[in-house]
Amino acid sequence: MLKKLLYATLIFACFIPKPSAAATVKPGDLQTILKTVNRIDREKKIVNYIKACLQDSPEADLPAVKQALDNLFVQLHVENRDAFDYFAESIYHRRLMHMDDAEAAMIKAIKHAGDIGDHFLLYSFLSHLAFIQTDKGNAIDAVTSYGLAKKEAIKLNDPHLQSQLDVNLSDVYYKNNFYNQSLFYLDQAEELASRYEPGADDLKKIIYYNKAENFFRMNKPDSLKLYHDKLMGIKGNLYKLYTYQKRTGYYLEILKYNFKHAVTLIKSVQRDSLYKYTDQDQQNLADAYFNGGKTDSAVVIIKGLLEQPLEVNHPEVKYHLYKVLGQIADGRGDHNLAQVNFKLALEQAEDMISRLTQVGNISSQIKIDEIEGDYIQKDEAYKRERIWLTFAVVIALFVIILIAMFYRSARQKRHYEKLLYTEQKQELAFINSHEVRKHLSNIMGIIDVIKNSDDRAKEYKLFEEHLLSSVQSMDDAIKNISAKLDEHIISGEDFRASPPPAVEQPKVTRNEMLNELKAG
Repeated sequence: MLKKLLYATLIFACFIPKPSAAATVKPGDLQTILKTVNRIDREKKIVNYIKACLQDSPEADLPAVKQALDNLFVQLHVENRDAFDYFAESIYHRRLMHMDDAEAAMIKAIKHAGDIGDHFLLYSFLSHLAFIQTDKGNAIDAVTSYGLAKKEAIKLNDPHLQSQLDVNLSDVYYKNNFYNQSLFYLDQAEELASRYEPGADDLKKIIYYNKAENFFRMNKPDSLKLYHDKLMGIKGNLYKLYTYQKRTGYYLEILKYNFKHAVTLIKSVQRDSLYKYTDQDQQNLADAYFNGGKTDSAVVIIKGLLEQPLEVNHPEVKYHLYKVLGQIADGRGDHNLAQVNFKLALEQAEDMISRLTQVGNISSQIKIDEIEGDYIQKDEAYKRERIWLTFAVVIALFVIILIAMFYRSARQKRHYEKLLYTEQKQELAFINSHEVRKHLSNIMGIIDVIKNSDDRAKEYKLFEEHLLSSVQSMDDAIKNISAKLDEHIISGEDFRASPPPAVEQPKVTRNEMLNELKAG
């Protein structure tokens, strides 16, 4: 009965639908990403989305995940779809360790990004190409790709991307024993991080650890301790921080020649579930055993390391391992075995030297490219400054022209006002001369006649109507002047400053007045 129940359970399990491998590809997440307004931020998120889908999926599900991504790009009309398709294909092949196919697909992605002139995609794809080339042990091409990626980061004027590339470049030089060159790029990365991202502990963690690695290889315990202490000063649950702190801790014991204690520390982290133990720790353990006199343990570990594939066992690593085996054999008096191992170490050294020479040449070219990039940045800054200066000069000229126009307009207005004032004075002088003074003279003449008459009463009655008429005419003339003043809005101040000139009128004699009246 129990056996039948077991068979029934197995049959039922076969018919239960398994979750699709493409379920890790969530269309909703990509739809949300595509709503990001900023193009560079959107492309960053798409790149990380593709990597997450392909790197987090089981290897058996990768073909289905890759196909689901292709379909989703078409369905959602993703901009620059071809470039992202090739990028996804490259990540897919890298997961399967098909490094040549991964490199070829990434080169196609780079070509598409170059055709559309997208600097961020070029930066991202070139960086990933360098990762692939590093995995293949091709340091020359990796340095070249990083150098090209750095050009794009400079064009983007993004200090964070530049500092990341400096760290990546330093790692290539470190693996090829160019420690000073590696430190140079780490110094650049640290300077950029302190200036633009002082609170970026994750970036500082990587920089401090890589510097500690270089000082360990250069046998500088004081400098190593400085950066070990800096690593210990970083708090938080950052990725690999615990591993870096523990590793640089046993590095210090090795440089102090406390090989027994170093072996104890390495063996303890080997059992520590929080520690990311790698072949690098195994190599350090072998060196500690060798320098501590436990050559048998060192030989066992080294032989195991030499069996690793090329991806994690490059010529510079093999050179060191064969050299140690040769020293152990020579110390035991087995000169034939020592000769074999030294010869193998020499072969690795020749390969390494050939590559280092080419890496050095590429390093010089990168320096030239960096100087060129710095010149381009400064030239762009000068261009912007020239544009602002030109704009400021144009504004200044425009202001000067406006001031000149206002000044000219004010002068013209003053000139026209002066002409109008002169004309008004002449007009008022004319009215004053021909009307006011005329009637006033008549009145004065009549009064003079009456004053000098023997019979003033008789004379007054005779000239009364003429006197009243002259007074009325004089009143009309004064009203006319007042109306003219109101019409032309002449200020009393102007008239006080420049009163209209009085025109001298000839005095009318008594006889002339009598003759004029008789004629009238």
